[in-house]
Amino acid sequence: MKKHIIPSLIAATLMSTTASAESIYEVYKLAKQHDPGLRSAAATYQAQKESVTVTKGNLYPSISFSGSLGYSVTNGSVYDDDGVSNEIALSLDYPIYSPALGYAVDDVELGSTSAGVSFDNSEEDLALTTLTEYFNLLIAQSTLQTTDALVKSTASQLDRAKKQYEVGLASITDLQDAQAEYDSVRVTQLSAQSDVAYAKKALYQRTGREISSIPQLSNEYPISLDPNMTVDSLLVKARKDNKDLRLSAIAVQRAENNISIQKANGRTPTVAIEGELSRADTDYSPSRSTEGLTNSATIALGVSIPLYSGGAIDASVRQATAQAVAAMEEKASSLQTIELSIRSLYLDLQTSVAQIEAQQQLIRSRTSALEATKAGYDVGTRNLVELLDAQTNLYDAQNTYEQYRYNFVLKKLSLLEVTGDLTEDKIKELDKWLVAKI
Repeated sequence: MKKHIIPSLIAATLMSTTASAESIYEVYKLAKQHDPGLRSAAATYQAQKESVTVTKGNLYPSISFSGSLGYSVTNGSVYDDDGVSNEIALSLDYPIYSPALGYAVDDVELGSTSAGVSFDNSEEDLALTTLTEYFNLLIAQSTLQTTDALVKSTASQLDRAKKQYEVGLASITDLQDAQAEYDSVRVTQLSAQSDVAYAKKALYQRTGREISSIPQLSNEYPISLDPNMTVDSLLVKARKDNKDLRLSAIAVQRAENNISIQKANGRTPTVAIEGELSRADTDYSPSRSTEGLTNSATIALGVSIPLYSGGAIDASVRQATAQAVAAMEEKASSLQTIELSIRSLYLDLQTSVAQIEAQQQLIRSRTSALEATKAGYDVGTRNLVELLDAQTNLYDAQNTYEQYRYNFVLKKLSLLEVTGDLTEDKIKELDKWLVAKI
């Protein structure tokens, strides 16, 4: 008995790992590891953070060392001369007043912040894309499941028609109608199978892993809207957390800061401390007396004041001002687009709730209609075509109901993304509503 314990534990662990890896959260983590666009955004963010240190370095003293070793030969009509010389020097350049450099540091810091928001935005976009592709697979699988049931039921009716025809209880027309209906749903089944295969390939491309265990949305998933959620509250949250709006706001800040940079470059002086320590050693031929060891030290306060640059200074300021206006207008345009998207998604969700409730009633009605048609067919008051139509209508209603439910979830995910709230916690919360197929 004991010898079977370890293999059983290993098998259970593997089954648990497989099931976990097929969950929507695990699929999202696989997509994060596999997506080159996200890795590119992370590298860009890292590069922007390093650029802050690089630019700040210009505010501190710059110290450099130089040295030279030379040999010279002179041949003339009066005298010939040759000698060797060597020199070492230590130089200092320290900008103690440079507004342009200060604004440049502000610009790269804003750039680093923007890169961080862009990385977060890439993560959120990847989450929505991955979840959408995952649900596309679930939708395709649901359609296939409904179609399989319809094929099975239609095949049963076809078999019944064949048997009745053989004993003379059904006409050749009934048999042909049943065969035609079966062939039609088989075509639909093949199309549904193709859709599932395509959805799997799309998810494989996203994650680098074949997804084999496909769950379904629990029947207990609440199809309703939070009564505390309003369009106004969603707009307030989006203005605060939407990544595109935050990027637009940073772009405006950078554009306004660029105005200060251009003004500082063209209209403010730059003051720097400049200094040098040097040591030179020369050794010439006896025909020259200038040789020996020389030490020197210099320090100076350098001032640079831009005076005139052919009108380029004022033009640069006007250009930066126009760019700032453009950035503000782009931010306003983004806000309008996001507000419209929120209003549209909220309305879509309200419509989806009503559609799903109506579809449930339609399923009940078509179920009753199918039962009545079956009873009528058994007693001879309904024909086989009516029975097949009633059966198809019911399965179509059931399939549409499932489509509405999955699309409701996708609309909610899109709304979370627009408001900047599509987090890993939300994905984990959704995972609880995905259950294994029965």
